[in-house]
Amino acid sequence: MNDLATSCRRVCILVYKGQCLFEYALVFEVFGKARPEYQNWYDTQIIAVEPGEISGDGQIVIRADYALSELEDADLIIIPGWRGTDAPVPEALSRALRLAQTNGAKIASICSGVFVLAQAGLLENEKVTTHWRYVEDFKRLYAHLNIDPDVLYVDSGNILTSAGSAAGLDLCLHIVRQDFGAKRANEVARRLVIPPMRDGSQAQYIARPIDTGYKGRIAKLMDIVRENLDKDWNVDVLAETAGTSPRTLQRRFQKVTGKSPHGWLTGERVELAKDLLETTNLNISKISEITGLKTPETLRHHFRRLTGVSPTQYRSKFNTNRYSVL
Repeated sequence: MNDLATSCRRVCILVYKGQCLFEYALVFEVFGKARPEYQNWYDTQIIAVEPGEISGDGQIVIRADYALSELEDADLIIIPGWRGTDAPVPEALSRALRLAQTNGAKIASICSGVFVLAQAGLLENEKVTTHWRYVEDFKRLYAHLNIDPDVLYVDSGNILTSAGSAAGLDLCLHIVRQDFGAKRANEVARRLVIPPMRDGSQAQYIARPIDTGYKGRIAKLMDIVRENLDKDWNVDVLAETAGTSPRTLQRRFQKVTGKSPHGWLTGERVELAKDLLETTNLNISKISEITGLKTPETLRHHFRRLTGVSPTQYRSKFNTNRYSVL
């Protein structure tokens, strides 16, 4: 979708006593912060789950000017965590969520917020995810439901769920990408200084020791490569650009990114191809050239391997102008 196709979608962010502050902050940063540079953006309201003072860790108090009745007309409702896996969900909230879903609203949960959806009875026949540390609790409480512990987020249509706290940003950017397109999502990601899209399982992002001194050098190399993806980047050239030996580069790159230099580079090239498929009418040969994948056959191979669909299928889904791949 683009700016003309979406006009200020109405977003409701739930807040509650014992608020998970990090989850709330990341959701508000994406959907609640004013962005006057855009003609169309989200119209966001902060919704109190219950009356009284809304507070979280660090003696932070959140003012919520709207009640649950506002959910009835929402386009998107976001549940930024919950106060405990066993904590009861007020029946008034469950009713309001069920009514909103009946009215066509999308409902997204961050981290432990999936337990609210489960208690409200909204997850029958849905595939969901949550933070890896809560997976066993979820299976114990809701053995009949389908949970995937190895993804960053799941989009099941009207129900969207994310893994651990930071994965909530991945889900938020996914929603922006759906509503406003890749260019807008990439702009928001750049302002947050995060990648516009990550791939892989949660296991990739569980604590891993990082050589922070070298990370800066790797980050600089990544920036250079992203600006010149059409260049022939073999390991020797990458190492020379980073000022190190090929062997050291490969070892450090794996430690910092969890991937080989070649694996990371291929992923970046496919990400650029996705952007071009969404936002231009360039044919597959030209996209192959721009991304450094060289030939349409190589592009198709890696694109399907990393996304599960062909470039043609991807363009038909995400490019509102419905350009065909030649």
